[in-house]
Formats: sequence, structure tokens, C-alpha cells
Amino acid sequence: MGDVTVAEAATELGVSQRHITRLAQSGELEVVRKVGGALLIDSASVHRWAQMRRRQGRPWSEPVAWGALALLSGHTADWLTASQRTRLKHRLRRSTAEDVAFFARRRAVPLHARAWDATDHRIGHRIVNTGVGALDTMDAATAARFGLTTHGTTRTEGYVTITELDAVIDDLGLTEDREGDLTLRVVSEDNPLFQGTPDAPTPPLAAIAVDLMDSLDTREHSAGTKVLQELIDDLR
Repeated sequence: MGDVTVAEAATELGVSQRHITRLAQSGELEVVRKVGGALLIDSASVHRWAQMRRRQGRPWSEPVAWGALALLSGHTADWLTASQRTRLKHRLRRSTAEDVAFFARRRAVPLHARAWDATDHRIGHRIVNTGVGALDTMDAATAARFGLTTHGTTRTEGYVTITELDAVIDDLGLTEDREGDLTLRVVSEDNPLFQGTPDAPTPPLAAIAVDLMDSLDTREHSAGTKVLQELIDDLR
């Protein structure tokens, strides 16, 4: 995959270089590496952002984003009021998978890291697996909907609350590394779906689908899009 400078990304998206830097820091653009303090951005993530920004409206807050993903997954989302749930369902029925991915993008803050000493077993006991890694934690029929295999996967991705983050980093010996093999998706301490992390075996199915849509791997992105669209169609 190619990479572009901050200046080139800013030109392509028609925004300031400072805005590109903010998008990179928030994880909404994928940083490939740093060269002499300068960021190099993955060109595919710039292209994907260019497509998303054509949509009108602000991203959902974290509670609303998780409410949408919960409703699509068949959960109640009882942290939202009845009227909020009704309005959200109406909006979801009019949405595409790409719309939901766009509006739910602030569901968590990604942190890329390298696990130098930790085994997959130890990591799995400290996070709630998502993405490809979550397929092994769900029943075979549900996992088969994605049409993906975990064989040969070296990346690990999972959710952790902000209050648990420092302990997880210390326990697993993690170092922040944008080219690392571990992505932590950090949610707020009061996120209703991740209380008691990591006792919950998997996030809502729609969240796994949206996380796969974030992948720069074409097969993973397509699989996430397919399943999320199916969940939206089921709600209609």
C-alpha cells in the first residue's frame, strides 16, 4: 500500500495540514510510520476518508454510537431513552453500512501498540476481542457470516476501558507503535457494554462488522460491510 505526506493528504482532502494531523492522532487516518518526526499516512485511509466526508451530519457520541450498534445486534440499548431508541431505529433503517460506519466512528479511540512479551492467551484475558480475532469467540454459524478465517492472522484487536488501559499496558508490557501488531480500542469508563471487561466474550456483532470495515485489508473491509448491511436490512 502507498503512503502520502501530511501535506499531500491535506491537498487531496482540501483541509489544513493541522486537520490532517488531528485525524491521524485520533486514528481516523492510518499512520504508516514516522520519518524524522514527519507522519506518513496510508493513502487508502485518505481515500476512504474522502468518501466518508461526503456524508452530511456529525458523528454520533459514544453512547449513541454504541446504542446504534447494540440495536443492530438485537440488544436493547437501555441506556438510551425510549424516544432516542425509536429515532435511532428510524435513522438506521434509512442508512447504509457506510453511513453507520461513518456516524459510529467515535465509538472508541484506537491505540496501536506492540506486545513484546505477552502471549495471545494473556492478551485475550485483558481485552474484549474484536475484528478477525473475535471470530474464534463466537459460534460457528455467526462467524461463517463473515466468510473469513483467522488462520495466519498475526494482528490482535480488542476493546478496553480507559480506566483499565494503564494496567493493561503495564501487565502486557506494551509500547505504543503505529506499526505494532495490537490495536486497543479505548472506550469510556462508563460504557455500558464493557463493564467488567473482559468478562464479555465479544462486542455486539455490528461493532465487529464496523471494526472490520476500518481494516485496510480489502477482504476484511468487504466482509464487515456485508454483515453490517445484512444487520441493517434485518432491522427494516
